[in-house]
Amino acid sequence: MPVATPLPKWPTLHFERELAGTVCGVDEAGYSPIAGPVVAAAVVLPRGPKPRGLRGLTDSKLLSAAARERFYETIQRIANVGVGIASVEEIDRLNIYYADMLAMQRAVEALGDTPDAALVDGRGRPRVSCTVKTLVKGDRRSLSIAAASVVAKVVRDRLMHELAPRHPHYGWETNVGYATDRHYLGLLRKGPSEHHRRSFAPLTTLFGPEGPALSSFRFLPMRERPDLGRPVLLELRPDLHAVFDGTGHHVGVVKCLRGKWTFRALGYDEEEKVLPGSGPCAAFHGAHLPGPEPAALLRLFRL
Repeated sequence: MPVATPLPKWPTLHFERELAGTVCGVDEAGYSPIAGPVVAAAVVLPRGPKPRGLRGLTDSKLLSAAARERFYETIQRIANVGVGIASVEEIDRLNIYYADMLAMQRAVEALGDTPDAALVDGRGRPRVSCTVKTLVKGDRRSLSIAAASVVAKVVRDRLMHELAPRHPHYGWETNVGYATDRHYLGLLRKGPSEHHRRSFAPLTTLFGPEGPALSSFRFLPMRERPDLGRPVLLELRPDLHAVFDGTGHHVGVVKCLRGKWTFRALGYDEEEKVLPGSGPCAAFHGAHLPGPEPAALLRLFRL
């Protein structure tokens, strides 16, 4: 059985120096979100020793937003950088893997001068006009891939932050298109935008031909007594279910938190803003359940 190679404490230039000529690192951001494009970056670092300004650089996911911004500015100043984007339409048409490869190809082409070799994070091999070496966990092993991961992440986050004010119900200013609870509930209330990936769950299940009749659900302040004798659950994720009363009013969610199923009450104000921990079922907020079943909710609501 092969022994896994331990990751270095910090990415190095070891793999870049093994390859002849000009070498770029390639990585992407946005493979998993349910909204927004996938963005790739290619970075050619200057020859010579590790740049002083890149000390502490590693996988972008391990860095704070402030650190990513700081490294981004340094990388733009000292390196040759190319960025490639594959749109939501291309993701839905090609599938995310091929859209990801297309974004990487565009990033390498955006460098202007074709490099002699590309170090690519993961196992995918984009169609580029140079030698390709793939590195699993490359953003923890190669300095140029780590730099590319930061550039791709910062560019994509900025794109989603620009879109957030125009689509305020999904929480893109913080989740940048990833499938958080707020994003799911925004989809449930407002439906998908043109920036959502229609080929991704839960869009395929909620808004496909076999999806639930979402028009029967209400996301409004309740002015009458809730009908808690006929609770309805709608699965958004395996660990997250929306809860409605018998008249279709949204009263909360059932979520698996640290291995325990928990009811979380939700209410709405006059402007239809979500109010966590409030609403007609506020008295049950935080209660534990054996699972996400209507019978368990009935037992809870009849306490």
